[in-house]
Amino acid sequence: MGVGTLFYALVTIAEFFVAGHLGEILEERRTLKKIDELKEHHLICGFGRVGRQVARDLQIGGDDFVVIDELDENKELADHMGALFLQGRPSDDEMLRAAGLDRAISVLACVDSDAENIFICLTARELRSDITIVARASVEDSEKKMLRAGADRVISPYKSSGAEMARLALQPQVTGVVDVAPEYRMEEIDITEGCPGEGKTIGEIRGTNTIAALRNADGRVSPQPPLDTVLRAGDVLVAMGTTDDLRKLEVLFAPTRPGTTTSAQPASSAEAS
Repeated sequence: MGVGTLFYALVTIAEFFVAGHLGEILEERRTLKKIDELKEHHLICGFGRVGRQVARDLQIGGDDFVVIDELDENKELADHMGALFLQGRPSDDEMLRAAGLDRAISVLACVDSDAENIFICLTARELRSDITIVARASVEDSEKKMLRAGADRVISPYKSSGAEMARLALQPQVTGVVDVAPEYRMEEIDITEGCPGEGKTIGEIRGTNTIAALRNADGRVSPQPPLDTVLRAGDVLVAMGTTDDLRKLEVLFAPTRPGTTTSAQPASSAEAS
């Protein structure tokens, strides 16, 4: 019995080393040590397609982040990116604490399951009342629940992408939109060849909108360009205003369709004077 017990212990120890369990434990300790040194970082809960895109954007911006996910394949993807990864359920108190929730500045709930994202919001808000929480919602009905659970902002990738596709189809001259306030937004508007606004000056077309910048076709950016600046095809106008005012501006730069004439007048020539 003594010899058998000895051999069993030796086999168990050998298996522990051969299977790489010791390496995993040491790697986890190194990861936790690096996380302990982080401050003002972000917690990415879920490393699917949305979570990976968030991680790439944070890397480009030079921000620190920690990924929490349960799947082995996502750990390999995170390791390939050089991201700090903790394997476990993102809604667990201990996982969030281990990821440095008390020193983080935001929690990004990116799990594919809306129910899990709601739990993440609840847990993170309970542990940190002052942290920023941004959650992903696949179903529209889940948005209100996530807000009640403690999320500051809720993003629906399917809803956003559908709205963006429809906008690009209806307004191909508008290449980018940022909501500044409930009634104000900022847009990038392409100056298309042959549009009514081509050849006009900024003072003639701006109306009540604010022209924040103008990017020329050669890539040169002019912040707050003069009112006598002439708009040429290929330029990009960065304008801010209300939805109604910007809609009037968009009409001036809509691409000319075959069989139509460009008889539109500047929407705000009277206002500019």
